[in-house]
Amino acid sequence: MEGCSEDEMRLTDSSSSQKRQRTSTESEEKKKRTGTLLDLDATDCPVCFDSLTIPIFQCENGHVACSTCCGKLRQKCATCSLTMASRNRALERILELLTVPCPNDGCSETVLYSETSTHVKHCAYTHRPCPFSSCDFICSFKDLYEHCVAAKHCESSDTFECGTAMYIIRPLSGKRIILKEETTEGGGGGEGEIVVVECFQMPQGRIIYASCIGPGTDVFSCKFELYPASGRRLSSESKLERVGEVSDELPGGSVMFVPSFS
Repeated sequence: MEGCSEDEMRLTDSSSSQKRQRTSTESEEKKKRTGTLLDLDATDCPVCFDSLTIPIFQCENGHVACSTCCGKLRQKCATCSLTMASRNRALERILELLTVPCPNDGCSETVLYSETSTHVKHCAYTHRPCPFSSCDFICSFKDLYEHCVAAKHCESSDTFECGTAMYIIRPLSGKRIILKEETTEGGGGGEGEIVVVECFQMPQGRIIYASCIGPGTDVFSCKFELYPASGRRLSSESKLERVGEVSDELPGGSVMFVPSFS
């Protein structure tokens, strides 16, 4: 820079360096800033009172509503009757970043606001009806295994470890066996899958069927190996169907068929 001494040049360079460093630090602090929403009712649609989901629309006066309500109201604001033609991008961005605790008592997980309904659907602490069609008892999945044993929904019960072979007595026709997975993982409160093994008598033999009534979403499979008195080993491997109800009707998924002569 013309007309500046060497000392002045050093001062100018140092000042610029400090300014860049200060700006960088301030930017990092802004990135790390977080907030806490104390009242989740603020994220409810003022029309239907369900949780707001993206897209969120607003009128010129700033009144918002969920997309479902906008469709039902034909894009007219329920508060002032103005057209709700604009998206509230700021509120949508907040909901994308917002994390909330699971609403179920006993669950300590924190999830993204947009994934709350999915989490609750598979949470071990969500209360749901007993999957056995003859029972109207309501409990959380966490207590489901103990309830099924106490209510004698199955002939016998046992626990198993995923990936390890276990031996069960050949199930009798019309009887069920309930199995609970032993796990120490933290997801869903450390609750493992619950598997129900059923047996149905057919004119030509027996059908053995296994289903999963756990709240998980992962693909779960099993392998049956039957050792009949005839000495002819039968083997069947399939993915378990996840069911919300266990009835006395014949299954429609993958089954193991055991001929009468085996």
